[in-house]
Amino acid sequence: MATIQEVAKLAGVGVATVSRVINDTGYVKEETRERIENAIRELDYTPNAVARNLYRNKNGIIAVIIPEIDHPFFSAFVNELEEIFAEHKYRMMLCNTWFKENYEYQYLKMLKEKLVDGIVVASHTLDIEQYAAVERPVVALDRDLGDMIPCVRSDHEAGGRMAAEELLAAGCRKVAQFRNEENTSAPFVIRHDTFEKVLRDRGVEVVNVYTRWNSLGYEYNKNLCKDFFARHGDIDGVFGTDLIALNIEKEALKSGKRIPEDLKIVSYDGTDIIEMAYPTITVIEQPIKELARECFKQLEMRIEGKGPEKKVITLPVKLKRGMSTEVKGKV
Repeated sequence: MATIQEVAKLAGVGVATVSRVINDTGYVKEETRERIENAIRELDYTPNAVARNLYRNKNGIIAVIIPEIDHPFFSAFVNELEEIFAEHKYRMMLCNTWFKENYEYQYLKMLKEKLVDGIVVASHTLDIEQYAAVERPVVALDRDLGDMIPCVRSDHEAGGRMAAEELLAAGCRKVAQFRNEENTSAPFVIRHDTFEKVLRDRGVEVVNVYTRWNSLGYEYNKNLCKDFFARHGDIDGVFGTDLIALNIEKEALKSGKRIPEDLKIVSYDGTDIIEMAYPTITVIEQPIKELARECFKQLEMRIEGKGPEKKVITLPVKLKRGMSTEVKGKV
């Protein structure tokens, strides 16, 4: 394997100049830079990543803590993050917590011990105080972790309102929404509260179907939706995440209901799996790519020693109308 000394000799410069080019840490004339880059290619030189990161006081690894990679939203979010990390020469350490406090704590401990440069956290098992005590780079997705940790989120209030107004326009009079059974302060909860208030203020009955906080898997959601129609056969509208919406549509069609004539559906998230539905489902799309990019932006600022620009960064959602809320004469 070629060494940095051999690169320097071939390019006719000192080792320090080669190091500045590799680490992008100082000014080097363009002509000199080209000679060094040509020498690197000719010798097939691979810089020592460990040594480079020690020089920068970084290790080039970011941990991403999620509750369950199997869930379509978190899977899509992680995919977007990984692409962004690669663009910026970072590697990802993916951490599934499966809603276990000890798992999340162990990953947080790694940050304290400087085994990773920072953490993007989207799980919800530890108390705010445990994160507040870590004076290291952390960014939260959809979670309030105190004043010093930026929170990146979608505009869930607008999303809940859009969903409610769509079902109102479709003529629904008794609507069910699937929401978490935990009394959590996570920002996404506001979409459920807003959805319910908008409908109740217009005289529509709202049935809350509470789901277990630590159950995001396919099997649980399939059984939940299967049991739903046995208890709520008179519902004419449903609001839930993509996974819920797909299973509701499937069970509705199996039971002989017509969509949208007998049942209207609005989904939330907008992951790729919702494209599998037929009839197509109206969805409130979260900007997953933009959420990932903003999480990285805020985290990189902290890694570089800068404070967060804002405590909360809120990104817009949008309505993508499908066949599940179609009404004759509605454009």
